[in-house]
Amino acid sequence: MNRLFYTLWTGRSAAEFATSLWLMTWIALLYKTTGSALLAGSITFVRSLSVLASGVSLPYWYQRWTLRKVASRFQHLQSVLSLLFALLGLFVYDDPVLLSLLALLCAAMTGYAGGCAHAAASAMYPRIVEQAHWVRSNNLITTGTQMISLLGWTLGGLWIAKIGEIGVLHLCVILLLVSSLLQVLIPSSSVLGEEKPVERAPKAWWSSWHVLFSHPRIRIITMMDIMEGIAGGIWIGAVTLVFVKEVLQQSEAWWGYINAAYYVGTLIGGVLLLPLSKWIERKLLGSIILGSFCFSLLVLLYAWNVKPYWALILVVCMGPCFQLRDIAQRTYMQQLVPLYDQPQLFAAQQSLSTLLFGLSIAFSAAVADLWGAKMVYWFGGFMLMLSSLFGLWLKYQSSKTVIEHTEPFT
Repeated sequence: MNRLFYTLWTGRSAAEFATSLWLMTWIALLYKTTGSALLAGSITFVRSLSVLASGVSLPYWYQRWTLRKVASRFQHLQSVLSLLFALLGLFVYDDPVLLSLLALLCAAMTGYAGGCAHAAASAMYPRIVEQAHWVRSNNLITTGTQMISLLGWTLGGLWIAKIGEIGVLHLCVILLLVSSLLQVLIPSSSVLGEEKPVERAPKAWWSSWHVLFSHPRIRIITMMDIMEGIAGGIWIGAVTLVFVKEVLQQSEAWWGYINAAYYVGTLIGGVLLLPLSKWIERKLLGSIILGSFCFSLLVLLYAWNVKPYWALILVVCMGPCFQLRDIAQRTYMQQLVPLYDQPQLFAAQQSLSTLLFGLSIAFSAAVADLWGAKMVYWFGGFMLMLSSLFGLWLKYQSSKTVIEHTEPFT
């Protein structure tokens, strides 16, 4: 892979790290000032709505600017807004009402800008990396995202205790400015198809969703994503905590161990799969099915198990399975969807995943209240198993036609 990939990857990693710290800090600050868990939790909800709105409206921006300009301009906007809100926070720090309004406005505006920047940058990777290296680059992207999440939620609390909420917000601004600077270092001439705004951009803002459902194989993958998205609520904090206390009969400390084990597993998976990039590229559909099936099986075993140490082992083993499926699926879709349609694809996927995440949280919480946390994992495991069966259908559909590869990298 080339220098441009590592430049974009480093910039996006800095932005993702800043975003996780930013979100955690505003939640802690709002709870500390207001004492309301509902207000503190609304930060995540408002930001999710903004990310959903960004995915829906991205085709509008793609018609007016090139892909690189969309990514860089919204990254700059996120940096400027973050700086502005961090400075304003100094003046309303002791006023619960004004601080609450500021926090919600900040979550909405920076969430929208960050969502646009993230989706556009995701569509840039296949345009600056040779197709032969897509599996390897997707592995690094996925592993880096998991590592950033682990670091953000691990170090965030420590830094808040050490330098305070406002200090962490200023640190986030520095990270976002670094991301903006690295974005500028990517010349337009190095991005394939960057001479003009994204070709064939749909006229309606919401019409990017047609990419998810117009092609038979993409439609099957979308159905798999929907089932996995609904099952994704099994890992929300409340359900995991209830499972730890009621099923594993352990203290809250094991809640943290389970979360850490999941991230450790994904990191191990990224490292283990890196040497297998060529094999995965030759067996993309097989990798999707294998990863999805093994992941579902491990979740079902996790639901059945009552031993805490076995639970940790099972969660760690889920990481490589999740990585295998995610990397193979991302690469398969990049090969299947032409470059000019990929920006709309990533925008629609971002909107869909955000929507499913919200629905899965509500659904999993309801199931946990009615039938207990154990039933949530049984249901999630069966949904994931059903997704792997759809993978077999995808393999059957693919055997009837040959993948038309995207425009070659030049």
